[in-house]
Amino acid sequence: MRASLALTVLALPALCCVPDRASAQETSPAKAQVPEPPPQPPSPDVRPPLGLFPIDEDALIDPRMRRSWATAPPRAFVSTAFDFGFVYARPRVSLGYGRPFTSWVGIDANPIASGAGLGAYGGLRFEIPYFDLRVGTRYFWAFRHTYLDTEPSYERLDLETSEGTRAKTVTYEAEADAAIPAGPGRLLLRASISYVDNVPEGQSVFEETLRIIVEPPLVWRARVGYAFTFGERSQHGIGLVADFLDVPKRDDSKTVRAGPVLRMALSRRVEVRGSFVVPLVSPDRLGLVGGDFTELGVRYRWASE
Repeated sequence: MRASLALTVLALPALCCVPDRASAQETSPAKAQVPEPPPQPPSPDVRPPLGLFPIDEDALIDPRMRRSWATAPPRAFVSTAFDFGFVYARPRVSLGYGRPFTSWVGIDANPIASGAGLGAYGGLRFEIPYFDLRVGTRYFWAFRHTYLDTEPSYERLDLETSEGTRAKTVTYEAEADAAIPAGPGRLLLRASISYVDNVPEGQSVFEETLRIIVEPPLVWRARVGYAFTFGERSQHGIGLVADFLDVPKRDDSKTVRAGPVLRMALSRRVEVRGSFVVPLVSPDRLGLVGGDFTELGVRYRWASE
């Protein structure tokens, strides 16, 4: 009994010097590290810097954008679509309500600058998926083309004459476009009617947007075509279209044009667009001047959040 008591007394100092395991873990410098918090999902309001071309794995999404403008809530907005290419520039500003470039109603306004002259357009626009309607007025001041004496037909030299007064036309226009999904692509449709004004009595003029010589006032146009879509999200398209135009006051004025059209979407903001629609049937012999090359370049789009 006395031996056991003695051993216990001798062991007490040693036991007191052994630190508790939990206390050692709390006080040891090597162990006293605060664990890192678990990763948190990024806030929807925090977005990486904007780049001209997307840098994430979805080639259609710009870093600061939603999946598309169609997913944003309807709202009042300002948007731009800037077209620039070979000898032309067409910036367009839109003020509207809805989803930009998708489903909206509002006002379009754009200056027009090209090698042929200067102009401006303004009007109302209504757009829903697969359908687009605009009604407005276009003014154009030609650098080279003049008012023309009315003739049954014209040659290229008639159009390029330096005689006469430089043409300044005002065109009132209504135009509807449709791009309807069908099979492996889209059916392309267009219909427009134009009223050309500010032309002296008894004269005709080359309408710079329609690319046709007009004896005022009316011109109608119809387009039909088909574009095959391709890409991971069918974002690109290439196809063939045919245009049919008529000037009621010109006898035998039926004009038929046809050719390929192209659209390549590099991102939600940037597209490469082109058309090479040449005249096949026409009362005039204007060469490529009478073709539709209104899109041969790059389009950049932007809309307020």
